[in-house]
Order: sequence, then structure tokens, then C-alpha cells
Amino acid sequence: MSSITSYDRLEDLGRVRLSRNFFMREFLYSEIAAWHGLRNVPDNPERAIEAGRMLCQQLLEPLQATFGRIHVRSGYRSPEVNKFGNENKLNCASNEKNFGRHIWDYPDERGRYGAMACIVIPWLVDYIEKGGSWTAMAWWIHDHLPYSSLYFFPRQGAFNIGWHELPERRIDSYSAPKGCLTRQGMENHQGSHRGEYPEFPQLVSISSEKHVPPANLVADPRPGVESRSSPTKHSVSTQKTLSFSPQTGGAINYRAIHTRNLWRKVGNHTSLEKAILGKDGAVGLFARKVRIDYAKHGAPLYVLVWEGGADKGFVIRPDSNTPEGIRVASVPMHDIQDFESRGQASQRALDKYFGA
Repeated sequence: MSSITSYDRLEDLGRVRLSRNFFMREFLYSEIAAWHGLRNVPDNPERAIEAGRMLCQQLLEPLQATFGRIHVRSGYRSPEVNKFGNENKLNCASNEKNFGRHIWDYPDERGRYGAMACIVIPWLVDYIEKGGSWTAMAWWIHDHLPYSSLYFFPRQGAFNIGWHELPERRIDSYSAPKGCLTRQGMENHQGSHRGEYPEFPQLVSISSEKHVPPANLVADPRPGVESRSSPTKHSVSTQKTLSFSPQTGGAINYRAIHTRNLWRKVGNHTSLEKAILGKDGAVGLFARKVRIDYAKHGAPLYVLVWEGGADKGFVIRPDSNTPEGIRVASVPMHDIQDFESRGQASQRALDKYFGA
């Protein structure tokens, strides 16, 4: 989508559907912009849309499905609006700190993208009014969703929730108990925290059939490039020599499905090529050359690999009839997000991508 240079283009941007229940328009409203006459419009709409989709599909949709309606207090901020809010002490961090957070269309200092929104969940408001603590929601999200950062505020249980290509997995609060609840390296970071939220509902799984496939407002005009708005079939690689070029330059996500460990996460792959064909990738895993405890995790069955911000990822399974010893099929990103939210993917669900 081109830059926003007219009211009609702004209307089109607002109508972009980020997920089943969320549209771009509700994230563009800003009280700061409305009161002070500023334009809260992204310089790079496509980047903002892609980051916003990840925020909505991976975090906001599962929250709304589980706890009911979400109220968005603050979503996207243009650099102009955010700078004004910071300089006038209107509860905005500096632009540098908000790149890859509230400023969705600019990368952070590491060159990575993210999206953040400040939300209120009425269910949580009622829970706190009855004597509950915000920490229960924080631990529930920590155990169930692929968030990057959470920041809780004193009024109405409001909190910032952020998705990021390189998630921090950190929780902070201005509400008592103030400070950092958890971050990577702290003793309380790992394991289940189920005892912290005994009255909370189970995560509601969002069927992949209910997700809205990502769609551009216009078809890609480049020759040979299929419009994202048109449906695509799952493709199975039959090439004798496989190669995987970067799609977005985003972070590489790798999930291995074993007979015992149904969703083993690995975060040290630097490219699709290495994650699939490398000695520590899928090929090495199925050949049992990766340095892991196979007795603990069980036999490897599948590997899912995807690049942050891409429209699709790949599922890999062993196949002794191919030169590389694997078969590869594409998986729509909305399906991957569904698997990620549940922390597992069944053999039946994955076999369908190979036509089984």
C-alpha cells in the first residue's frame, strides 16, 4: 500500500483487516493527535500493517477469544505524535524506545520490527475490583502467548502488550507490586506458573479456519508475483536440490515436534537455509546428529520453520526417498500462529500439507 496522501487512502488504510476481529482503524485513533491536531498516520503503511497483523493474530485474538472483548486505548503512534507526547510528558517514551513498539513502521535499534498496543480487558477490570491482582493476568499471558513485553498500569488494569520479531519476554509494572515481575535470566522465568492464576479460564484455541488470510488492498503489480489476496495451495517441494532464500529478513522461528516433546523451541538459527538444511537444522535432527537428548524428547516427527513477518512458513518431515532425506511443504502463517498459540501441532494437522 502506498503512502497516505489523501483522505481516500486513509479510509482504505482504516478498513484493512488485521485479523478476524481487528481492523487498522481502531489502532489509529489517538487522543493526543485528535486534541492537538496531529496526523497519526504511518509513513510506511505496509510495514505497519504487517506488524499489526502479528500483534492481533498472535496476541489480541487469543486474549479476546478467552476473556471477551478487548478495548484498545492506544495502538499505533506516528513518530510525530509520539515525539509530541514524549516532549509534553503525555505518557509516551522517546521515539527511539518506541521504534518496534508503538511506532510499528520503524525498526528498533537492532533493525527488527514489532507492534504494541495499550489495552483494557473488562474481565480483568472485574477481577481486580474483586480483589485479584494484575500479576495473575501477567503470568497467564507468560505461560500461554508469544508476547515480547508487558507493562501494567494502575488504572483499570490497563497494560501494554507487544509482539516483536525478537521477543524479550519481559514483564514490568507501574502498579503495585511495581518494577520487573520477570525477565529472561530470573529464577521465576521458566516453567509453569499455573498456581498464580487458579481462577483463570483455559486458553481458547482459535481454529485456523476462522483466521482471515492476509490480504493487500491491491494485487502486487510485479510480474510473476501472486497477489496475497488470492488463495494458494500448499506446495510440496519435489526439487532434487533444495534452497531457501530469505523472505523478509525477520527472525527465524524453529519448532520441533517429537513423540514426547510436542513443541520444542530453538532460537539460534540465523537463516531458513540453516534451520532446514544445516547440521543443527531439520536435516541434522532427523539424522539424529543434533546434540539433544533424544530419549527425553522422543523421536523427531516434524519441524516447523518460519521467518518473522512472512506470509508462510515450512513444515518438514523425514523422507528417505529424497536426496536430502526430507520433504518440505508450505504452511500459511495463520495456521502457524494457531499452532503456536496452542503450543503443539498434531500429526493429522501437519500431514495435510503433504496431501496425506
